[in-house]
Amino acid sequence: MQSFTYTEPAALESAACNGGANRFSLPGIAAAGVGTLLAVSLIPEHPAPQGALFSAALVMAVGLAMAPMAAAFRDPKALLRTEHVVVLAPIYWLLLDLLQGAYSLDGIHWEQVETAFISIGLFVVAVWVGASGRVWKVPRSILKSVSQDFSPNTFLGLSVAAFVLGMLPFAIPTNFDVTEMLHYVGTGRWEAPWARGRLGGWDAFLDQLQYFGYVLPTLTVVVAHRSGWGNGRTLLCGGMAVIMVIFLAQSGSRRVIGVIFGMAFIIWVLTQQRLWTKHMLIAAAAAAALLVTLEIMLEYRNVGLAAVTQTEENQSIFKRDYLHVDDNFYRLCQVIELIPEYYPHTYHKYFVWVLVRPIPRVFWPGKPVDPGFDLPSAVGAKGVSLSTTVIGELYVAAGFIGIALGGWFYGRLSGMANQLLTQRTTFSALIIYATLTMSLFSGVRSMLELVLVNYAMLAWIGLSRVIICLRGQNNS
Repeated sequence: MQSFTYTEPAALESAACNGGANRFSLPGIAAAGVGTLLAVSLIPEHPAPQGALFSAALVMAVGLAMAPMAAAFRDPKALLRTEHVVVLAPIYWLLLDLLQGAYSLDGIHWEQVETAFISIGLFVVAVWVGASGRVWKVPRSILKSVSQDFSPNTFLGLSVAAFVLGMLPFAIPTNFDVTEMLHYVGTGRWEAPWARGRLGGWDAFLDQLQYFGYVLPTLTVVVAHRSGWGNGRTLLCGGMAVIMVIFLAQSGSRRVIGVIFGMAFIIWVLTQQRLWTKHMLIAAAAAAALLVTLEIMLEYRNVGLAAVTQTEENQSIFKRDYLHVDDNFYRLCQVIELIPEYYPHTYHKYFVWVLVRPIPRVFWPGKPVDPGFDLPSAVGAKGVSLSTTVIGELYVAAGFIGIALGGWFYGRLSGMANQLLTQRTTFSALIIYATLTMSLFSGVRSMLELVLVNYAMLAWIGLSRVIICLRGQNNS
């Protein structure tokens, strides 16, 4: 594997990427396969009790992490290679709760757990296969949008534009009343006037402007790298980023906050000339702080963040003694139990559901609201949203074949992202890389997340293309 390092002489001297073949692909496939076999062999006869799957989940996690960690041992920045992030994602989305003994698997039997572990292993192997060999070319429209870099003042102007556009979904419903906006930012996620139901109308167009705000923490890191953390530009960008994050956090969507900070973290790491111990400590502290923040959001999203200040002195703000992700593994097992024995595979309906997501419902009132199968209704849990990760979604669509094809698709996108930075050594390219990488990480939770997070990439492309066009007019 080539060095995960840039060669641009000034700002991008050490931003890391590699578009060549990944020498850890074959070891990754082997480790994932062995980890899957060992995990299956360690499944107890009665897997339902809380903590019963710890050993199986542990060896599975080690198998998935072995190749990325080996690459990181040679070059720590290689851990942020896109396919490495994707193959590590199931550890967070599916295995972390099992490692913590977070819940019991009521009603689940050995056969469903076995199929679940095999599904995870198959998905990861397919990602490795998809990311190896000749990868897809980066679209010319994207390459054109990242062909030029900008001055610190231009990045500051782009940050201001992103902030103004990103705040409009919160300002317009309150008639730009700052006092009212600040009041509702501390309330429950369904109480604010900008809250939207499952089926949006014309207000869906306004909601899309939030994605401009996703890039603000990332732009803050870029400006800081160019001007210094104590520079006035950086402080202004940081202030706008904090305000934007607070309003986005009001929705209670933990994955949104995780994604936007993940984007900024990727750029911060890749632009370090060399990673020292202090950088590792900062990264660990930032990750811990983010996990605590996400847990607080989960605890208080229905009553509002303002309730944190009302917690009694001797009362903990946390109701759990573990980091809750989601009961994704449990729901994956339920899907395996139900399909295809009680419900048929959905096949093309799932892919249509994903592809038509960007079409506003006002233009297509009959747009599908589910992929052809509704797990909450099937298990009698109406009025809630249950996640099975993209692995469960692909299993619902077409079983093991669907999982293999979906993993291969995620691998191809990962390879394309790696190619991006070898062709354009600009901060704009770094921003697109970080966005695509985090969209794939979030996309392991659901393929819809892959679509939605990339709206932030489109927002950045739109802003940068405007600047490029203005430059062209001034030069002509």
